[in-house]
Amino acid sequence: MRLLSLTLEQFRNYEQLDLSFPSGTQVFYGANAQGKTNLLEAIYLCTCARSHRTGRDDELVRHGQTYYRVGIRFLTDQNLEESLSISYQTASSSKPSLRTIEYNGFDVTRVADLMGLFHAIIFAPEDLQIVKGGPAERRRFLDIMISRTDRAYFRDLQEYWTILGQRNRLLKVIREANFNNSRRRQSKRSQEQQGTQNNKHSAEEDQSESKMPDEKKDVDCSLFQMDDHLHLDVWDQKLAEVSSSILRKRLDYAKYLQEYGALSLMHLTLLKEELAVSYRSLSGLESSMTKKEIETHFLNRLKTARDDDIARGSTAQGPHRDDLFFSLNGQDARLYASQGQQRSIVLALKMAELVILSRRTGEKPILLLDDVLSELDASRRHQLLDVISGHHVFITSTDASMFRPWNGPLHFYAVSKGTVTPKSVVGAGETENRKDKK
Repeated sequence: MRLLSLTLEQFRNYEQLDLSFPSGTQVFYGANAQGKTNLLEAIYLCTCARSHRTGRDDELVRHGQTYYRVGIRFLTDQNLEESLSISYQTASSSKPSLRTIEYNGFDVTRVADLMGLFHAIIFAPEDLQIVKGGPAERRRFLDIMISRTDRAYFRDLQEYWTILGQRNRLLKVIREANFNNSRRRQSKRSQEQQGTQNNKHSAEEDQSESKMPDEKKDVDCSLFQMDDHLHLDVWDQKLAEVSSSILRKRLDYAKYLQEYGALSLMHLTLLKEELAVSYRSLSGLESSMTKKEIETHFLNRLKTARDDDIARGSTAQGPHRDDLFFSLNGQDARLYASQGQQRSIVLALKMAELVILSRRTGEKPILLLDDVLSELDASRRHQLLDVISGHHVFITSTDASMFRPWNGPLHFYAVSKGTVTPKSVVGAGETENRKDKK
């Protein structure tokens, strides 16, 4: 896959930009905070309609503006030229915010349908959180990777979150009903202990009142609570069904990450480091379980934990609580690996993702390297460049000289204050203006 052009309007610090890209490696160089990363961010946005740096579209809009637009043209490995654009309009007093996605001129109404149309993998400093961050970072990495090769998985995730929200709301309703019933019983016991037997008239009044709305409310509440538990059975079944599909695929892809990630790290470190990747589920899954076995197992776990979930008002186990575990040389990489080792693990995982996407889609993804090479020693830099050869590569750096010598076509772009000036190499350590459009 090759990126042919990039167009930006009111995106980050770019007012207007139109760039075309030849074959080979593209290098955006310049001082920090000039807009280099924003270019890679815009390209990556077209893979899944989400920035790798933020989940808020408003943050992508240029300061003082009300919209942004990102457009790309790309060539597939089947030699088909495609176009894709993402536009976003901020909310106003009369209209909500609106995101529009177009593919070859046709509207893409669901993000799920965008998945798998354009493939790019980004290597960025933020990716270090995959190893050193919390479980949510690792789940997001895994979910995005699977979704880009399996649109049904993305739809399952959306359905899962909808069902989970419904179940959690019902758990809170039942918890509130239990609390109210408990208070009502305590109040009745207190009244009974007072022994209000003063006269026949008051006793008759008590008997009369017990037949009036309060008791009717008690009966209705009890029946309502029974209905809630039956309703919870329905949500448990739905949650188990969609969870089994998600979990089975996560287990499969964790296995792929283990296989290709371990090989990639050995390649990067010249056989000095050993990586192990495993999927950890609070539901106690076995990697050999079938989808149906996972569904039955998870449903039983939900039933067992029901009382605790009601007391908590939320679901304590499921795909939303699981994690990926990385072991380096037999030790927890999150706790014991140095930052340099953690960075190598992330690179190995990204290289594994590269292999997985290539094999599952038949396309070589575009590679986006955001100031990655400067963080590597010469040996690991050489190993990484060996792996990414044959891909259309986009790199950011503060130092253009570090790319000489380079194997293959190399194109430079000077980035300064939201402007991009194409350059070309004419000799060792020398550059000159290219004739392309600025």
